[in-house]
Amino acid sequence: MDILRSLTRYSPRPVKKVYRRLFGDEQWFLAVNAAPPLADSVITGRPPAARLKVHHAPPGRFWADPFPIAVDGKVWVFFEDYSFASKKAVISCAPVSADGELGEVATALECPYHLSYPFVFEHRGQLYLIPDTWDENRVDLWRCRRFPDDWTRERTLLDGVSMSDPTLHRQDGKLWLFGTVSEARSRANDDLHIYMADALEGAWRPHPANPVVSDRRRARPAGRLFFRDGSLIRPAQDCSGGYGRAVVLNRVDELNERAYAETLIGRIDGSGLPGNRGTHTVNYARGLEFLDGRTRARRERDQSPEEGG
Repeated sequence: MDILRSLTRYSPRPVKKVYRRLFGDEQWFLAVNAAPPLADSVITGRPPAARLKVHHAPPGRFWADPFPIAVDGKVWVFFEDYSFASKKAVISCAPVSADGELGEVATALECPYHLSYPFVFEHRGQLYLIPDTWDENRVDLWRCRRFPDDWTRERTLLDGVSMSDPTLHRQDGKLWLFGTVSEARSRANDDLHIYMADALEGAWRPHPANPVVSDRRRARPAGRLFFRDGSLIRPAQDCSGGYGRAVVLNRVDELNERAYAETLIGRIDGSGLPGNRGTHTVNYARGLEFLDGRTRARRERDQSPEEGG
C-alpha cells in the first residue's frame, strides 16, 4: 500500500480518484489528553500515561490544528474545520470540560478563502487570532470584538509572504513570528523563517539568519512554543515521507536578533491511537494537552463532491 500511495502522489487525477475510493480520504480528528502530557513523557523518557479522548468531525468534514485558550476560567479550543464540499476550512471553536469533552461546536471565523492553524492568544488584555492564510500570500491579525464568534481583521502583519502555520512567541521584550515560508508559491515544509518586532503592530523585519532551519523533518511549526524545566521547546512537524507524519520537539538553545539554534530532543507520533497515521499539532491549556491525528475513511456518498487534485 505504501508503494501505491507513493505512486498516487505523482499520478493523474483518475488514479488518485480510484485510490481514494478504495482506501478513503485523509480524515483529521482532535484528541484531548487530561493525563500527564505526552510531551513530558518523550522529553523525560518516562512511559506515557495519556488518556486521550478522540473527537471526530461530522460526515463530510474533518477537524485539525487545535489551539486552546482559557477565557473567564473556561478552556475553549479553536481548530480548523474543513468541508470536503466547499474544499476550504473555517475556524470553529468549542468549550472543553476538565476531562476533555467538547461542548457545542460553533463557527468562530469564516472567510471566502481557506483558513487553518488558528493561533489564538491574549495580548495586553485583548484576544487576537493569527490564522494560516498562506493562499492569500499574507499574514493577518484578527481582533476579538465579542467572544467567541465576532472577529475583525485588525491589520496585515506580513504582506507578500506565503507563510505556513504562523506561530507567535514573546520573549525578552520582543515578538518573534515563526513559520515556514515558500518563495516559489509552492506549499513547502522545508524552510523555517523568523520575523521580529518590538510591538504587535510592527514593523516586522526578517531575521538575518533566515531560513533558520532548512529540514522538512523539523522545520514547519506544530503549535505554540512552551517552557519545560526552564527550557524553551518548539514543536515542529516531521514532514519527511509525507505531510503531518509526527511532531518533533526541539529545545531552543539560542534566540536573539542575530542567531537562532535548536536541538531535537523528542518525538510524538500518535502511535497510541488505534489506526492513527500521524499527528501535526500539540498545544496546552489548564492541564489539558491538545493534539490531532489522522486516519483514512470513505466519505458518505451524499457528501462526496467530484474529486479534486
